[in-house]
Amino acid sequence: MRRWFRLVTLAVPVLALLAVATPARAQDPSRVQDELALTDMRIERADMVLARSPNPDAQRLLDNAKLIQSRARAAFAARQPGIALRLTYEARGAADRAIAMVLRLPEPDRVTAQLERTREIIERARDRVGECPVERARFLIQVATAMEQRAEDAAHDERFLAALQLTMSARERALRALRLCHVADNTRDAAERALHGTDEILARAQDEVSAHGNEPARQALSRAQAYQAEARREFLAERFEPCLRLTQSARTQATRAIRLAGGSI
Repeated sequence: MRRWFRLVTLAVPVLALLAVATPARAQDPSRVQDELALTDMRIERADMVLARSPNPDAQRLLDNAKLIQSRARAAFAARQPGIALRLTYEARGAADRAIAMVLRLPEPDRVTAQLERTREIIERARDRVGECPVERARFLIQVATAMEQRAEDAAHDERFLAALQLTMSARERALRALRLCHVADNTRDAAERALHGTDEILARAQDEVSAHGNEPARQALSRAQAYQAEARREFLAERFEPCLRLTQSARTQATRAIRLAGGSI
């Protein structure tokens, strides 16, 4: 399913709508059947990748994906669509990680976090460069915006390496625009906003895992909480760049926990 790597929106009303929509979607047998079929296709792709480039660690992930998918199909046959949906998402995630391991691709959750970070930087830069007399700076913001859109499109099409490369290039152009206008990117404000955004994602992850969680989801949530706690310690010590990196890691793990618990991003 392609939804799960789209940008995580931080708007509380949207998150609330998603939380309400997930159970309804889980009760739609035809939708669950479609998701099961998509996971089967992803597992087949992983089989082909591993046939060309054997990798023991990736094979273990794929074997686990197949086992979980068989449980998902059994749950669907037993008329438990909600359980089937959560299990097939978990299976698909394992197959994706197997493919990424062999092809040395970035994991989708990591790409999602980087896309979001770039989007935040571009939005701040656009506000600060708006009145800058340097025409080159405004042009760079336009280029960064277009490049970030291409990055999001690449992620939507599952071209994760291209998405990561594009979003990092877009970010560099936005930061260069700020430098041309002699405007510093306020990392303290950025870190504070990022912490708040991660707190919202964590709150939703806790709700999803409490209601529908499994062991992988609980482990991902635990990692997210540990990263966020460390990020807050770095913020209090005024080490804002490490804080940003840690809170993005926390957000990545929280997003993964939501997906493993059957939620939608």
